Amino acid sequence: MDADRESALTSHAGKERIASCGCGGLKAAISGEPSDIYVCSCEVCQQRSGGAFTYAAIFPEADVTVTGESRSWRRKAQSGRWIENSFCPTCGIAVFFRSQGLPGMIGIAVGCLSDRDFPKPNRVFWASRRHRWLEWPADIPLIDTQ
Repeated sequence: MDADRESALTSHAGKERIASCGCGGLKAAISGEPSDIYVCSCEVCQQRSGGAFTYAAIFPEADVTVTGESRSWRRKAQSGRWIENSFCPTCGIAVFFRSQGLPGMIGIAVGCLSDRDFPKPNRVFWASRRHRWLEWPADIPLIDTQ
């Protein structure tokens, strides 16, 4: 683990993080540390985020308490397994997701945490579909698929 990532994780040890949609109606309180952090540039993630990629952190579901109303939609990933995205029905912002491939885990959209010190991603998935102008630091592996 690099020093920046270790410092960012240590600075939050024992602290609760709150992910929130734009209107504040949907929240996820997180008590633990992420088991993984990544960026995905697949076409669906670009569409879902309205940007060039998604930036997500995976946590044990036992460490996350979701409050407020949400709506969800499912899609099949390239692997054939489902991914369920949950968003606020009022403002439409996607706060969390679950995946058939990650039982017992929940993914949080890092942008919903409003934490400028959150650790950088461990890798970029679907780098083959990333916007060509987007350059990543050399220490973040680019994976062409997932």
